[in-house]
Amino acid sequence: MKDSPAPVTRREAIGLLGALALPLDALLTTSASAAEPATTARPSSPLAPDLVNLHDLMAWIAREHGPRLSFLDPQWTDLEAWKAAARPVLRRCHSYDPKPVPFGAELVRREERDGFAIEVIKIRATEAYDIPARVLIPSGRRGRLPAVVAMHCHSGRYVWGHEKVLSSPGEPAVLTEFRARDGRPWAEHLVKRGYIVIVADAFYFGERRLRSESLEPSRVFPEVRDRHRALLAAAPGSPEWLTAVNAICSFYEHLTSKTLIAAGATWPGLLAWDDMRTVDYLASRPDVDPARLGAAGLSGGGLRTAHLIAADARIKAASITGWMTTFAHQLPRHIRHTWMAFTPGLYSSLDLPDAAALHAPGALLVQQCLRDTLYPSEGLRASVDKLTQIYAKAGIPEKFRGSFHDVVHSFPPALQEETFDWFDRWL
Repeated sequence: MKDSPAPVTRREAIGLLGALALPLDALLTTSASAAEPATTARPSSPLAPDLVNLHDLMAWIAREHGPRLSFLDPQWTDLEAWKAAARPVLRRCHSYDPKPVPFGAELVRREERDGFAIEVIKIRATEAYDIPARVLIPSGRRGRLPAVVAMHCHSGRYVWGHEKVLSSPGEPAVLTEFRARDGRPWAEHLVKRGYIVIVADAFYFGERRLRSESLEPSRVFPEVRDRHRALLAAAPGSPEWLTAVNAICSFYEHLTSKTLIAAGATWPGLLAWDDMRTVDYLASRPDVDPARLGAAGLSGGGLRTAHLIAADARIKAASITGWMTTFAHQLPRHIRHTWMAFTPGLYSSLDLPDAAALHAPGALLVQQCLRDTLYPSEGLRASVDKLTQIYAKAGIPEKFRGSFHDVVHSFPPALQEETFDWFDRWL
């Protein structure tokens, strides 16, 4: 039987409790003593922080850099004054604001479906790239319609982007089976409710993925060299090919993120800017009502939604599914997320719920999956509590809802319908 980690002193536990707002019993049993030498090896228990003896240092750093721009701080009494101070800080931390280029979009083709049409387009984003997207247009509707930016998830499947929320005739069975975890391609069901829906391939996904097959074999990292050999030997589109591409792209996230940061940008900043450019396109369409714009997404799509609504005041209603927590609860054992999730320097000003609250007075729905293992349940509830307090302080409690569902990390039809009803109410 393995020894349990030595408990911290009561003084140390109380100090960490104040810094992290974590349960006292968890701290008493999982944190290593601050006096313990860093070189001492100690077996970890299932509740030990991921960084074991280094965790106390990380907790202290988090305490020193805790968010100072929350609307809940007593210094803020006016919502718009707070947003005027906080949103520029968010945008600076995003570190991505390319030179403007003449706005434009190219129509590649148009497809007719049952109850809606699809326009395949390319949105001019910067002088370096376009954003590939699909616009879903309901049949038989006239006038300016409400529109929603539908954000696809991460899920470790990089070959697919828009395909995660939009079906295609003759698509491979493996894609259909993947999407079945959420029950149905939800962008199609939303358009049939009378919304124009746009789905873009996010950077690093779909048409914008890393071309793993083009990597120089001698330069492929040793950790995925076997995967690369398997990729080159597999038939494109086969299950073996998909598995290899996804594994390589997953590993290369670290190099992509490091390169973005070294080049002066951040991954969340790039995603948010592209999504704002997508909103530019939506607002320019003659069949879209620019005063009734929404955004929604699961998981990585929820992350994108949070950053978009924080950065862009044009979104009037939003739904974030499976991606909302407080950093304090995330810190011990739940930082193991995609490199896309982290904005260097932001936490000293805004926690994720604080950033999402920049959406106020826009209507915000946060759907928490109680069997989600990406975040601890305490973080799920604490983030909803914080957003509830923020919207109440702003005098608009009815414009925020946090709902909890006994499901795994997913966006099944029941949650989709709640999101659609939310849009019906506020758009």
